[in-house]
Amino acid sequence: MTLFDIQPAGQAGEREWLLANGLGGFAMGTASGVPARRYHAMLIGATTPPVGRVVGLGGVADLLEAEVQTPRGPARERRALSSFAFKDWGGTFAPAPVRCWGGVGEVSWEFRPWGAARPGRVVRTLRLADKRNAAEVSYQVDAPGPAWLELSPLVALRNFHDLVEGRSEDGEFRVEAEGAHGLVVRRGGWAVHLRVPGGRLALRRDWWWNFEYRRDRERGQDFTEDLLCPGSFTAPAGGGVTLLAWMDEDAPPVRVDVGALRARVAKSAAALGGEPEVATRLATAADPFVVMRRTGTGSGATSIIAGYPWFSDWGRDTMIALPGLLLATGRHGEAKSVLVAFAGMQRRGLVPNCFEDAGGEAQYNTVDGSLWFVHACLEYLEASKDRAGFGRDLLPACLGVVRAYREGTDFDIRMDETDGLIAAGTGATQLTWMDAARDGVVFTPRAGKPVEIAALWGSVLGRLGAVAPEADAKSLRDLAAEVAASVRVRFWNPSRGCLFDRLEPDGAGGWRGVDELRPNQVFAVSLPGSPLSALQQRSIVDIARAWLLTPVGLRSLDAGEATYLGRYEGPLFQRDRAYHNGTVWPYLIGAYAEAVLRVGGFGVDARREALSVISPLVAALAGKYEGRGPAASICEVYDGDEPRRCEGCPMQAWSVAEVARVWALVGRRA
Repeated sequence: MTLFDIQPAGQAGEREWLLANGLGGFAMGTASGVPARRYHAMLIGATTPPVGRVVGLGGVADLLEAEVQTPRGPARERRALSSFAFKDWGGTFAPAPVRCWGGVGEVSWEFRPWGAARPGRVVRTLRLADKRNAAEVSYQVDAPGPAWLELSPLVALRNFHDLVEGRSEDGEFRVEAEGAHGLVVRRGGWAVHLRVPGGRLALRRDWWWNFEYRRDRERGQDFTEDLLCPGSFTAPAGGGVTLLAWMDEDAPPVRVDVGALRARVAKSAAALGGEPEVATRLATAADPFVVMRRTGTGSGATSIIAGYPWFSDWGRDTMIALPGLLLATGRHGEAKSVLVAFAGMQRRGLVPNCFEDAGGEAQYNTVDGSLWFVHACLEYLEASKDRAGFGRDLLPACLGVVRAYREGTDFDIRMDETDGLIAAGTGATQLTWMDAARDGVVFTPRAGKPVEIAALWGSVLGRLGAVAPEADAKSLRDLAAEVAASVRVRFWNPSRGCLFDRLEPDGAGGWRGVDELRPNQVFAVSLPGSPLSALQQRSIVDIARAWLLTPVGLRSLDAGEATYLGRYEGPLFQRDRAYHNGTVWPYLIGAYAEAVLRVGGFGVDARREALSVISPLVAALAGKYEGRGPAASICEVYDGDEPRRCEGCPMQAWSVAEVARVWALVGRRA
């Protein structure tokens, strides 16, 4: 199945594609082939899966040389295929390909080296190996006469967040031949091996200067880099040419087979059900986020990357995405592996919020991550019916979260004995998903009692009360009832007919509601065991539909609020200010659609509306939604205002996951 097919002229050439290797490593770039970010490369390996990511093969400068007939007789002509942008160049290095397309596990480009003047065609295809830091770049050539390819790899060997400055760092790179057809480049403890079977190798040490990354420039970041060309390979093109690149020292090069990936995607699509093409697109988009995490014992556990290219496996994102990526797709064993791994990393009732990329050190600064963990465990139980495994491996960790929150734990997370609600944080901490802060500025302060935390807390208490041992069950059920009553009384905003976004101290020992129209209240309707009356639930859905809903998700703040910002653009400080103050988040469409289903009793009209609200994001997977979006994935955020551009992290796990979850949820209830 062809997932995308782009003629990369103009803005279409900016569409970004992604391949992933199941370790956290990946390849990424644009339809035009011009790298526009520091993260655009043909092979980025994960040295300590799923983090420790290092850019190995930045790209390939590929040239076609062919014998052609001219009015003066036979001649050799050379044509550049690859395209790059250079600082102060004013253009790109070579003409764009005429076509870029992708299937499961591969991306291809078609070049017409002589245009319409002479027949000739080159197809370049990139594939990544599964569970290995290895790539294959293959070429099929149809030339007017005998032809040769000259392939000059461009190497970075850097942390994927950094940039290389060749003049100051040249001495760190070592280049050696490996047999007759290969070479290796080393820098510190990193290495990338390159081989062209049957190719003639010419070692050299050339620097290509001042590559320009336009999307980095837009974000106010450094945007130029130098790349090392350690040599070139020349090979006759008649039977096809393949460049192998790998970063694993203990593994020989292999031709990449994407058959196992295609089988995995097909199985996931079958579990999702419904229209096969949509299910396949969703399953394919979901797969890259599922990765292996190397544990302290050296063994592997499954985890979920929050987004490509720059995120690691964040706890909150993992738990929100898990039902859509793994449960809806029938990957129950991997779902349990994720949950058991995070249960083992629990500290004082908290699961990790994120992991430092270079070394993988866990950070625990979240109030909702642990509650989403309990929710995900309960969703696993419901989907898998694995009562024995849940009771043995997950229930103790779930009860540990409840106990820690009741007694109080890090970051001022504690239960208020007067109403059963969870309070957390200070003015200096950002513990909910609306956590943007930069240069000491907290853009969305939400210390106190956030509404989605109250909704999550009450939901997991009630559901645990139904499956916990009787010694714990009654206490859990009683507390869930207390929380529900507190939500109905303390959070209800009668002037708007919806919920306050949070409760904050009133300075006199009590709490007052913060009157901001935000989407977090929708979770009080969508989560199992809503504490609200049917009338209250319907009112919240109606208000979200009227003021927050867009074709691609919910705004993070109503456009009528004083702090609303409708454009997510400019330097990082400006972007972070807008991040949760009007920017649209596609992942929130999942909670909204489920709220619609619950209010409508999962009836025909409710199912129709739920499918209609995810349909633009389904269309985005097929490249049918405007806004510079990725090819075959769903991005992190969109602008709050029209024209609504796709922005933020280009491929986001929970954006894809929540669309997949709603798709499966509607199908199961049909």
